[in-house]
Amino acid sequence: MNNKKKLRKAGLRPTKQRMIIADILLDGINRHFTAENLQNEIYSSGNSMSIATIYNCLKKFRNCGLIKQVESSKDTAIFDTNINQHHHFLDEETGELIDIENDEVNLHRLPEIPQGYLNNGVEVLIKIKKQI
Repeated sequence: MNNKKKLRKAGLRPTKQRMIIADILLDGINRHFTAENLQNEIYSSGNSMSIATIYNCLKKFRNCGLIKQVESSKDTAIFDTNINQHHHFLDEETGELIDIENDEVNLHRLPEIPQGYLNNGVEVLIKIKKQI
């Protein structure tokens, strides 16, 4: 399916900006990125786009399930093109995310979900730093 159809299927109008971003992100290769990384790739491809427009597009892509945002407790939002449930290592010095497959994490027992809530998924983020 081409990217224009992917956007339409997700309920998004394929604007020029969204198509530029979709052509970079929806190429079938899983990766982690920030809006700033993406802006550099956009510039490298001969296009330009404001960081505000990039964030707006990423928010819409995230809300439609085309990408996801990884909670990292850093000031920088990190996005992931792998929308399947999986876990991550986070290098606290560089901000780099490293994928961990679901079967590599063993959760024996989860706490009881508070009344009135449903479990919407469990994703583990393991913070790491290089040994000195």
